[in-house]
Amino acid sequence: MFKNTTHYHIMQKLLIILLSALSLTAVAQQPNWYSDSDRDANYPKWQYFTSFAEGQRQSGESIEAAISRMKNAARVEAVSTIRVHVQNTTINQALSQTLRTMEGTFRQSAREFSSATKTTVDMEIPGLQVESWRNPQTGDIAAFAYIKKSTLIRQLEKKITVALTKIETSLDQIDQLIATGQKMQARELAERTVPQFVEVDEAQKLLAAVDENADEESLQLQETRTLQHRLTGIIAQLKNGINICLICRADMFGQGYNALKGEIQRELSPMGCNFVTEGGNPDWTITVTAKAREYNKNDFGGVSTYYAYVDANIIVEKTTTGQRIYEDAISEKGGHTHNYEQAARQAYKDISPRISKIIKEQIQQ
Repeated sequence: MFKNTTHYHIMQKLLIILLSALSLTAVAQQPNWYSDSDRDANYPKWQYFTSFAEGQRQSGESIEAAISRMKNAARVEAVSTIRVHVQNTTINQALSQTLRTMEGTFRQSAREFSSATKTTVDMEIPGLQVESWRNPQTGDIAAFAYIKKSTLIRQLEKKITVALTKIETSLDQIDQLIATGQKMQARELAERTVPQFVEVDEAQKLLAAVDENADEESLQLQETRTLQHRLTGIIAQLKNGINICLICRADMFGQGYNALKGEIQRELSPMGCNFVTEGGNPDWTITVTAKAREYNKNDFGGVSTYYAYVDANIIVEKTTTGQRIYEDAISEKGGHTHNYEQAARQAYKDISPRISKIIKEQIQQ
């Protein structure tokens, strides 16, 4: 009897020790941001931007999906909190006016490319950390997003520097493309560069709101202005698109066929091409020499069908370098029941889009 009682007490003590150890383990696993008091103590609002989200796994949802959902909720709430902070922060008047003026100057220039460029970006918070924890007792999933304000300031300064360096590299590439007569490629790169200024603008506004000591130097406003002016000049230079000197000699059985030149110009115009004379400083010189020739007549069932060919030679030259990029000849067959001239007109109608396609492909390379 004595032995059984002793054994019972020993087991009871072991159970208490085990439960205490499990309780301590659970407490040890609980992160230092789970309770309100822990968050206030470890992540004070004067030093951190934070956001906390908690919820249950939904029906049919995996644990991984639930954790991802809660982390995303915390991230979105953190961004929203910072966005409100930016809106409610009063920046010194001189700095605020400078930022507005720079934004207005940029928007005016960007409108030149507005049809092909998205000039808005979602606010991103560089360096934002998001952690999660699942309560082993309740099954609740919690997520915590946080970033130290001093870390955010450093990350924003770095982001502005990297973005401006990337923009400067792009503008150097654009200048090189223009110098070699590749205006189409230059325009495309300029269009891709425009939204990068919006990204810089967003980062500068955020930094100005977060860092009470922010000034023109830390925001790199002078560097930004210099690059803005460069882009504005490039936009003005590319405003009129590509200058093409189109020399078209089309023959219709000894008579000129001017319609071919008009059809080619109509096909190329949507690309932003301007058509100039040889002395009009063209980027490209396109020479098309075409001639119609009779082929044969087919009589069938009392109806005669006339066939004619149009043979065209195409030369594409980059005027700035004097380089002949392309030269080849193509032919197109046309048919008509009236006469050879109508058959040749049909051949010209069918060959013009083929010629235009070849020209587009060459000047867009």
